[in-house]
Amino acid sequence: MARGTHATPARPVTSDIRAFRLAIYTEADQRGGAEVNLANLIAHLPSQISVDLIGPDQTILDWLAGHRTATTTHRIDVVANRKDVAGMRAHRALFASIGADIIQFQLAMMPTAQWAILMAQSVRHQRTLVVENSTMGTWSATSRILKKLTSRRATGHISVGEQASRIVETVGGLPSGSVGTIYHGVPEVAHDSRADPERFDVVNIARHDPVKGVDVLLDAMALLPDDITLRQFGSGAESANLHQQCDRLGLTDRVTFTDLPWEERAADQICASHVFVLSSRTEGLPVSIMEAMLAGVAVIAPDVGSVREVVTDGVTGLVVTPEQPAEFAAAIQSLRDDSNRRLAMGEAGRTVALQRFTIDATVDAYCELFTRMLSI
Repeated sequence: MARGTHATPARPVTSDIRAFRLAIYTEADQRGGAEVNLANLIAHLPSQISVDLIGPDQTILDWLAGHRTATTTHRIDVVANRKDVAGMRAHRALFASIGADIIQFQLAMMPTAQWAILMAQSVRHQRTLVVENSTMGTWSATSRILKKLTSRRATGHISVGEQASRIVETVGGLPSGSVGTIYHGVPEVAHDSRADPERFDVVNIARHDPVKGVDVLLDAMALLPDDITLRQFGSGAESANLHQQCDRLGLTDRVTFTDLPWEERAADQICASHVFVLSSRTEGLPVSIMEAMLAGVAVIAPDVGSVREVVTDGVTGLVVTPEQPAEFAAAIQSLRDDSNRRLAMGEAGRTVALQRFTIDATVDAYCELFTRMLSI
């Protein structure tokens, strides 16, 4: 195990929540939106909450721990399958040895970590919180059974948006109303406009994974005039395919791919563009949308997950049909042609984000949930 160093001090004691020990489990092996959200939460939880981080990837654990002082990490291999009895026993022993008051499971996909959750729930009097960050998942008969079992036994179960919660219930075969909602909170981002007036810049922040639909956005860019450019921040397994697609579409001079170091926030780059475009095939509630709104930049996003709970079509941005490059292209062109409308959307989005999607609001909601769980 290791402790976080050079980390952000925890939020001062502003909540009346009692001191307790929180363990957070993540099977992430790359940094995506779910991990950024978790890092923001860890950094801002009240200081009377001690935090342990558990997972298989030490790089991810160390990065998360770097957001909070005195954070302990525990690396453990993922339970491979139902035959991995040794892995299950190791998880149960680790959970028992930590002795956390609450173990929070941060799920990047719905079927993720079900054996680990079950092992935690087998520890006597162990409270478990399941946090759903996506409505996606590859299901087997066993994983569906486990999902229902672990969800029924969970002390708390939440998702990142109201519509996302209903989808989780439907896909997972869970009772209606069994999954609550806590929206992502976003720390302040740069919002002084730095967009180049001599060209029209589109910005996208997404890891290079088919579910994020960066390929859809590239197809949309091919339908637009040559003076519209794209700044794409991200990396991942699909990087080579996306670069090849860019070459094939003749977009090499109009698209810039950037993989920022982990210590830099892509969100602070949004204000240097005219419009933010999310092109995912599916989502829970992407934090990048709220970051764009805080940056005062108009948003174009697909009608997936809980997007409409954040983006008011025609007011703070435009909502389009997912996987339709022509619709994305038309939306981009319309905001390029009407700068007054685009700027008004950006201003309206920032106002909404400051009212509803701050990190303090999210921390307060988590503390209320923790308090209820601790009373059980």
